[in-house]
Parts: sequence; C-alpha cells; structure tokens
Amino acid sequence: MSLTGEQSVDVPGARQRRPRRSLVRHGQASCADYGCARAECHQAALRARRRRDQDRSRGLPARVPPHAAARWAVRLREWGMSAQDIADRAGLSVTLVRRILRTPTHDTPARDIARTSADAILGIPLPHRRNPGTPGLTDSTEASRLLADLARAGWPATTLAQRLNVNPRTVAEVRDTHSRLHLDLALRIGRLHRDLINLDPAGYGIHPIDIARTRAAATRRTTATAA
Repeated sequence: MSLTGEQSVDVPGARQRRPRRSLVRHGQASCADYGCARAECHQAALRARRRRDQDRSRGLPARVPPHAAARWAVRLREWGMSAQDIADRAGLSVTLVRRILRTPTHDTPARDIARTSADAILGIPLPHRRNPGTPGLTDSTEASRLLADLARAGWPATTLAQRLNVNPRTVAEVRDTHSRLHLDLALRIGRLHRDLINLDPAGYGIHPIDIARTRAAATRRTTATAA
C-alpha cells in the first residue's frame, strides 16, 4: 500500500513497507501484504488471491467497485473524521480518499479501486464516541476565516488541533481548502476563536519563533489569495 496511491498486490509473495500511520488490522489481506506472518492474515491473503484468480479466469480485473467503501467513508465523515483522518488510519493517499468520498454511494457506474484499498477503509472502526452537538455537515467558510484569523494572531495549527482534538492536517484542510466540515467542529472552532483571539500565544507556552513562523505563513497565504 502506498501513501501516494493505491496498493499493488498482484505479485505473489510481494512485501511492501507498511505506512507509519496505517491501522490496517490483523485478519485483512492487506496486513499479510505488508509481511505479517499471522495465520489469520495469511488465510485472508489466500482468500483474496483466490478471488483475484477467479476474477481473472472470468476476464475481470482484480479491482472492486468503490460503493461499499464510499458508504463507509461517508459514515466515518459523519462521525467527525476528515478525509485526512481516514487516509491516515487506512494508510492511503488523501487524494484517493477524497475521490472515494465523491463517489455516489448507490450502485451507479464508478471507477473501480484496488480491493485492498476498499478493505483498508472498511476496516476502520467508528470513533469510540460520536462528537456531541448538532449532527451533519456545514459550509466551512466561516470556520476557515476564524482559523486564518487565529493564525495571523500567531496560534500554530498544532496548538489549535490539540485544543480541538483533531489532526493538525484537519485544521489546515478546513483553513485552506474550504471543504465542508462537521457542524460540531465548526461550533468548536467558533468557541476556540472567542477564547484565544485576544490572548498572547507567548503567554501560553508558544515559542516566539513558532509565533513568528505562524504569522509569516498566514501573511503569505493572505497575499497569495489576494493575488
């Protein structure tokens, strides 16, 4: 499985480097493809290989429709996980996850994905606890503005992510790409902005160099947007 694309597992006996953040679980074929010697993973790989061989014997490629993975990815997002969160846990590229999320969840024609990519997404468990508050997705325009405002004030994305209990990439994604986000996260960003915007980051353990870098990066983003 590659962080820059989908897995390639067609060569028998191939062993690939497991991505650092991959949470592929034992009992999945992709776990054996990374070199796991457990019997359950070996058996899963054998079953997957038999399925691929059967597909080839019928003239079908060793890939699967993305709809089941798309339905599960959408559900994970409804539980508060961003595309980057899903990609980190599955060991896939965020570009692939975003494409899968755009797939209609009903069985209409769509571009197939590698079976192990689908398995990796389907193997992600739901978060232990759903984010509280109002469910659903909302436009990120206001949340993006508030996060950019905090960046100009010198608050690093890593600090904001810790206070929001999300991945730092999620903060950057909401701030820079204007994607839709979970309504509860939008409300938490609003509260965090009210709590921090009039405070000096240096008084809360943020190193002056990090403050300066954050402000400089925010200025560059503002200049690029204006251009």
